[in-house]
Amino acid sequence: MKGAVAVTSCSQRLQTLVLSGLVLFCLLCPVFLYAQAKLSTTVLSDTALFIKGPDANVLAVASSEGLILVDGGHASWYADLRETLQAHFPDMPIRALINTHWHPEQTGANVALGREGVEIIAHENTMLWLSTEIWQRWSGTTYKPLSHEGIPVTTFYDDGHLQIGESRIYYGHMWNAHTDGDIWVYFEDEDILVTGGLVGNGRWPDIDWWTGGYIGGLLDGFVSLLTVPGENTVIIPAVGDVMTLEELQAQNQMYLTVFDRIHAAFIKSYSIEEILAERPTAEFDPQMGDPERFVTLAVQSFQNRIRDAQNYRLLNVP
Repeated sequence: MKGAVAVTSCSQRLQTLVLSGLVLFCLLCPVFLYAQAKLSTTVLSDTALFIKGPDANVLAVASSEGLILVDGGHASWYADLRETLQAHFPDMPIRALINTHWHPEQTGANVALGREGVEIIAHENTMLWLSTEIWQRWSGTTYKPLSHEGIPVTTFYDDGHLQIGESRIYYGHMWNAHTDGDIWVYFEDEDILVTGGLVGNGRWPDIDWWTGGYIGGLLDGFVSLLTVPGENTVIIPAVGDVMTLEELQAQNQMYLTVFDRIHAAFIKSYSIEEILAERPTAEFDPQMGDPERFVTLAVQSFQNRIRDAQNYRLLNVP
């Protein structure tokens, strides 16, 4: 009997160790996956490098004053980003970082670069979101404010341009697109357009209605975006591979189609579940992936705009 008890006790301890190990792995899994993620790069010109990360893209452009970055990726792969920049632009300092919106996948380099004295540039609304605690209602996630080093120091409200060294950089605010601080960024000499978070190549965007996003505003954002590129412009989405003008135009048409379908169901007082059952994105899902979160957030963004007197896209709501 004593032998049986000892064996049983040993077995229980082994099970406990295995379960503890599994729990620890699950807790560390996101960090582990990010640590293993490889960044891929594409040289766009002598001065421009496209960096594709696991959850966001980064553009690096060399100027006479140093590197200009558009978005900085997630903090979990910041070290990999710096190694990549060093490999392609040896010992070149980083002059400026432009945030296209506040989400952590785009602003993960802010604090580290801000501590180095890098100028951080963003729309005023992005600066405000990064300065405060955000409880994102639709996800239940709480985002702490960045430390003061990571807060943008140069902000703007309207469309405009910057001059850094010989680089002339244009930017445009896409009001209430997938947040209320979305901007596009265009490098004139390189003919490169960074779209910001409303465009994903192969992935639906999160319409973050809690911080000002709205599917109708996303359509307005495309109106602004499509005034910028020419036939040969290199277009960099928030996530995924580089795009062409034709692909950006096709994505615009896709969202117009999906909007009309969701709007038609919404004005009939369909629930989110009923709209999902209608499959308003069906023919686009093989390219863009599972649409459930996108459609859910799109409908919730409608609900947020019912009494908006300036909302000309949301009509005939019963």
